Amino acid sequence: MSQMSSRRLMIKHYAQAVILELQQLGYPCEEAKEVFFRHYRDMKRAFGLEPNVSEFAKLVDEFERAMKRKYNPNDPNQIYVGHLRERVRTKK
Repeated sequence: MSQMSSRRLMIKHYAQAVILELQQLGYPCEEAKEVFFRHYRDMKRAFGLEPNVSEFAKLVDEFERAMKRKYNPNDPNQIYVGHLRERVRTKK
């Protein structure tokens, strides 16, 4: 087996394990896959494949929850970016 195909196989198994872990966190099967693939590329760039499967799934879950969270001006941990979203839309 070539080195490239064994690396791909390792990444495939890692991805499958993260998806299973997301299911353990309460995501239905198809949603777990969608959430994983929505965040995988950015997460891999930021963290590599360093975190174990459970930690990676928890990070993906945290990103997904942050994306879906409604803006609360009273929460000091949130930054309003809606005005930037509108600026990006108008430049297209």
